[in-house]
Amino acid sequence: MEFEHQPPETTLAFTEEPQPEVVQAEIRRTRHRKELKLYRFLIVLGILAVLYVLWQTGQRPSLQDYQHYGYSDPTAAATLYTIALIASLFTGIGGIVIFLISLLFQYYSYYGGQLAFSIRVSEKNFPEIYHKAQEYRSLLRLRKMPEIYVRQMNGQVNAYTSWVPGKTFIQLNAEIVDLAYMENKDFDTVFFVMAHEFGHVYLHHVQLGYTLWPMLAMFFPAVGQLFYLGLQRAREYSADRVAQALTGGKAELETMMMLSAGRHAYKYVDAGDYVERINEHNRALERFARWCINFGSTHPIHPYRVRAILDPEKRSGRLL
Repeated sequence: MEFEHQPPETTLAFTEEPQPEVVQAEIRRTRHRKELKLYRFLIVLGILAVLYVLWQTGQRPSLQDYQHYGYSDPTAAATLYTIALIASLFTGIGGIVIFLISLLFQYYSYYGGQLAFSIRVSEKNFPEIYHKAQEYRSLLRLRKMPEIYVRQMNGQVNAYTSWVPGKTFIQLNAEIVDLAYMENKDFDTVFFVMAHEFGHVYLHHVQLGYTLWPMLAMFFPAVGQLFYLGLQRAREYSADRVAQALTGGKAELETMMMLSAGRHAYKYVDAGDYVERINEHNRALERFARWCINFGSTHPIHPYRVRAILDPEKRSGRLL
């Protein structure tokens, strides 16, 4: 059965042309309250990780140390020292440098994939999406327009945002863009997905400066990874709030139904029944099962995310 979702009365619904000041004030008000706290904590952990690596590098034995430790044979001492030196290139400072190079290579490989296999959105290719993107850029007052690409991904319903020095880019999987141009003619859901990705751009989630320190913090395996995943989930909640601010909350629940049921069946989901079931008092085993999945996920599980999206007071979503 098809459904028509009406946004809550407190949702930012535009009755006239939205203004950048209003939209950005709404984003500042509703951004997840734990996001920046988690980010700052991970910066501290990342700095501690780098300082520890520097200290360890300074403790590396010299050639004289090897000779002093009992390797009287100069050749044996020199050989062991050379092996240790080569190994140090992949650990310590050398390891950090290699990590940075590999990270940049990964970013460029993502961008290269767009140039190799995608269609860039323009005034002639997917013009409706192009003009809506221009509107979002204006509302967020972005200095540069993100490049937007459509790419066929073998049925995978997804979108993502990434960065290379000098530009950001968004990939909309063709399976999502199909919503607008095929049977459902549903541009609103596509626009909400794109607005979410614009949220990652606006909040600088994908740039190297924002991602590097949290990644370095994972040098501390348990604590670093736990807080890093928490930051990732907080980012997703914040990006959802940007999407709500940009779209006035239009198609917010339909988007979540699409992510859950897929691009064909989502229009036949009774969204009211879904919301009722996720809000009912579940058994302890069900609550624990949801908690376990959410605990190890980079994105909030759908019940938590839907609750946050539909919260009339727009409080911060649940991280754990």
